[in-house]
Amino acid sequence: MNIKIRDFFKNKLWLPPVILALLLRIYKLTSSSIWHDEGYTMWLLKYDYFEIISRTARDVHPPGYYLLTKPWVQIFGTSEFSVRFLSLLFSVGIVFLVYKIIKDIWSEKAAFWASTFVALSPFMVRFGQEARMYGVVAFFTTLATYYFVRFIKTKNTKYLLFYVPSMLVAMYTQYYAFFVIISHWVILGIFSKGFFELRWRTTIKEKVSVFSSKWWLANVALLLGYAPWFPVAYAQVTRVSDSYWIKPEWITERTIPGNVLNFAFYNHLDPIYYWSQGLGKFLYWLIALILILGGVLIFKNKKRLKTALSLYVFGFLPMVLVFIVSKIASPIYQDRYFPFSAVAVLAIWGVTISEIKKKRLRYIFSGLIIGILLFGNYLMHKEVNHQMRALTQVVKLQSQEGDLLVSGELYTHLDGSYYLGYGNLYFMSEPVDGFGETSLYYDQQENYLLKKPKVTEYKRVWLIGKSGKDYWANEVWDDYQSATYFENAGLRATLYTKN
Repeated sequence: MNIKIRDFFKNKLWLPPVILALLLRIYKLTSSSIWHDEGYTMWLLKYDYFEIISRTARDVHPPGYYLLTKPWVQIFGTSEFSVRFLSLLFSVGIVFLVYKIIKDIWSEKAAFWASTFVALSPFMVRFGQEARMYGVVAFFTTLATYYFVRFIKTKNTKYLLFYVPSMLVAMYTQYYAFFVIISHWVILGIFSKGFFELRWRTTIKEKVSVFSSKWWLANVALLLGYAPWFPVAYAQVTRVSDSYWIKPEWITERTIPGNVLNFAFYNHLDPIYYWSQGLGKFLYWLIALILILGGVLIFKNKKRLKTALSLYVFGFLPMVLVFIVSKIASPIYQDRYFPFSAVAVLAIWGVTISEIKKKRLRYIFSGLIIGILLFGNYLMHKEVNHQMRALTQVVKLQSQEGDLLVSGELYTHLDGSYYLGYGNLYFMSEPVDGFGETSLYYDQQENYLLKKPKVTEYKRVWLIGKSGKDYWANEVWDDYQSATYFENAGLRATLYTKN
């Protein structure tokens, strides 16, 4: 019996990582409440397809994820489990695709370790559990990369017929997919004979190269397919360059290393960096550089130098390009925008393990990485602990008929409304411009916004918000007595009763 099981898995080495990915992503899938960004998703999904597109146009992301999710929720509903489970399915699919790609470009052993590390990564688990676009864009960029790899290896241009729609979906899901296309161009240049030596006559003669007419046609098809959204994208990028929530001071020499640490630990290791002054910084940079440069071992395989370089290009070029843009133009670098980079970096670690010849050393280092990733899962679940569900349960239990429910800020309004009902929780605010998250109700502000003077007309007012904010001491409450019924994980709910 044991021999049969062993033989079964021996011929299906992709299956254990896929099963592991499924288990890790379904574990605690709904333990954390819907948070602000997911609250935007849930609210937007109330609208029809046309409204989703028009309202997304006033936000900062393209509409692809929401358009994919809309038919799903029409069938399965908008429960926390249902909407997050769709992200889970895409995230598990990434693990299988990584196995297929790495097996194709390196070896079956490398594919096993690479897909296992992608399955285990707390970064990939986290965004495979969230009702947002990050797991989805990672899936479609990885799918497009699979067809791109097949195009290079087989020199068969039929794979471009699948590459184009896969990449188009990714582009309509998240703008950073464009940086993946740039990576593909660079990688194709690496595999184009004579290209970087400027022997372009040789390059042109190659069937698969950066000068391939079919490759250019595929990219023209991408541009044409995206043409309807380009004016909207331009308007969104212009708004972001004028004002965005990411601060310039957040972009430092630790930005990219911290992102790589996040792939492994779901933590930037700030306590280590600031510990014991110089020693802490030394340890921090040592860990970061090992994770970034430890993979150079794969360059020892002389037969696969181009493949090794391509993995590093795919993993790090998008992060480097966005970092440069963030330093010289507008700060747009955010860790969670790079799930496709995480896929490549984790694959590099997997390939590196497979290249260790001594079995004992291979087991030691693979065990070390697995231990780090499991510890990262522990840290991730400890940090991802939004408590809006618990807060709203307390409010529902303690509130009376005629009570007014208000949110002190937008960042507790969207997720609070998901649990309390749309229109039952008001946002205490002046009129909004209707861009960003307020695109959800820019044309219905009277139904969801309430000015401060209007709030004082009520005898009992529940204020929901984040702990430590100014609105708890606002002059609005001068004639009220307060009693806090909930305060946990940075959230607070207080009942104000007029004297």
